[in-house]
Amino acid sequence: MQTTDATPLWLAREGVADRLAAAPGVVCCLDFDGVLAPIVDDPDAAAMPAPLGERLVALRECESVRVAVVSGRELSDLRDRVGIDGIAYAGNHGLERWVDGERSVASDARRSADAVARVCDRLDDQLAHVPGVGIEDKDLTATVHVRDVPDDRVPEVERVVRETVEEAMSAGGPAMEIRDGKAIREIRPAVDWDKGRAVERLAEAAPDGWLPLYVGDDVTDEDAFRVLDGESGSLDGVGILVGQRETAADVRIGSQRDVRELLDLVAEAQCE
Repeated sequence: MQTTDATPLWLAREGVADRLAAAPGVVCCLDFDGVLAPIVDDPDAAAMPAPLGERLVALRECESVRVAVVSGRELSDLRDRVGIDGIAYAGNHGLERWVDGERSVASDARRSADAVARVCDRLDDQLAHVPGVGIEDKDLTATVHVRDVPDDRVPEVERVVRETVEEAMSAGGPAMEIRDGKAIREIRPAVDWDKGRAVERLAEAAPDGWLPLYVGDDVTDEDAFRVLDGESGSLDGVGILVGQRETAADVRIGSQRDVRELLDLVAEAQCE
């Protein structure tokens, strides 16, 4: 599917509502940062507003809705920030998951944890002189935060990250890849796992005919949007972008503040 400028929800609302109401159930998957929580300068300060938490709890109680939070954050961090039992979580872009009270980890990513830790240690040394940079070791993956890095220093950070990862692999470490996100660079094991694969697994576990829906704001969410394209993806679902850019999502909403309206739309279709 080629990327396009998605249709605003206010124009697509009737069609989306009809699809939600016609489905026997909905697998409602949501990113955390930029969707459930506003984007903030300090990632450690990100928090979900209480009204969104209330809506997730209400959807959890609906028999024909399954709620999942899918994020690049480490699973333990994600669960602590959302703090709602009885829903599914996929952390580290789906490499680790919490479903029905049990944690699972993609087997082909386990052996990368030591290599990721070594890369983080090396980057701490190599980038210590760069103002604003943050190195986050998430066990299976790592995030290099550049939101507070001066614009003219970002290329230097990108170069050091690339060279450090290449050096680790040339020394016999497992294959890794670097992916761009909003003011971040993600270092991941080069395995066949991403948010799209996580959404596939969540949808496969639902009853037949349930409609998968995914809401995301980052470029890493495009993997999930592509999976939901009924023509070229593996699932026929609804992808909703928060913000505006070229995307594989079907529909877009203006900002994180509009997510409440979207969750209300799901509730009206399935829980009333």
